[in-house]
Amino acid sequence: MSDHSTKLTSGELATLWTTYQNDTSSLCMIEYFLAKCEDPKIKDLLLLTQQASLDHVTFLKKLYEKEQIPQPAGFDLEKDVDPDTPRMYEDIFFLMFMRQMSKVGMITYSGALSLAVREDIINFYQGCLNFTSDLYQKTTETTLDMGILVRPPYMPYPKGIGFVEEKDYFSGSLNPFTEKRPLNAIEISHLFMNTETNLLGNMLTTSFAQMAETPDVKDFMVRAQQIAQKHIKIFGKTLVDNDMQAPMSWDTNVQDSTTPVFSEKLMMFTVALVMNAGIGNYGTSASASMRLDVSSNYLRMAVEAGRLGKSGADIMVKHGWLEEPPQSPDRKKLVREN
Repeated sequence: MSDHSTKLTSGELATLWTTYQNDTSSLCMIEYFLAKCEDPKIKDLLLLTQQASLDHVTFLKKLYEKEQIPQPAGFDLEKDVDPDTPRMYEDIFFLMFMRQMSKVGMITYSGALSLAVREDIINFYQGCLNFTSDLYQKTTETTLDMGILVRPPYMPYPKGIGFVEEKDYFSGSLNPFTEKRPLNAIEISHLFMNTETNLLGNMLTTSFAQMAETPDVKDFMVRAQQIAQKHIKIFGKTLVDNDMQAPMSWDTNVQDSTTPVFSEKLMMFTVALVMNAGIGNYGTSASASMRLDVSSNYLRMAVEAGRLGKSGADIMVKHGWLEEPPQSPDRKKLVREN
């Protein structure tokens, strides 16, 4: 394996910086969750998650010091969360949030691992991936035990092997009055997964819209909430038109408090994190879906979410909240200034 004295690659710099942002933001969210959580099983999972994020941040701080790299600003428990504010969510939300974030973490960490070259970075991301997969298992088991897990739709087992015989299999006419073939299992699974992501986004943006004090942040959260609800309806209609039950919301009712719990910087970052995961899911789902109307919906919704994300980034730049990732040198500028 590689020597630890080898410099970090651009891929490693990128994933380490992203991990620092994600884990410092996670610590702020969990600080509030722990202050309000009453269910002992859920609190144990929150403590496990908190310890993992603390371990990650400790590793990263030591690494940055060793490599003589400036430590990112990230998020701060003193500035970005107030755990003494009134309760905004029920305990079940904390559990569902962890379960959804473990899914995002498995995708993020597997991508980071695939970019790692140095032995210490490979080991670090293997540990991160092991933890998030274990967290997913634990949160899933807990939701099952509590009887609140929303399962993907069931369908009859296949009775044999079949091959596509007509090109119409892929067409899926955009005409709403034209009969379409039934959805296949791949398409159903992606519709369910994207519904779950948007249910989380709807819950977060509802609460963040109540907390936000800056007009442009409040307006952004309301628009994000409306888009999440719109996408949930599109996915649900596609499933219902296929005679399948759309996923039920696990919305546990956002409380009526308007007292800010998190900084607006943290709220904008969290929505961007969920939104980016959703856009990535849309791209994957579009490529996996074989019906034209379904794949077209994903592409259209990805563009819509991307435009919203751009407006969110503009707000963060305006208020000085958007931290720059590690940058490569501007060679042309260096030549001009020499």
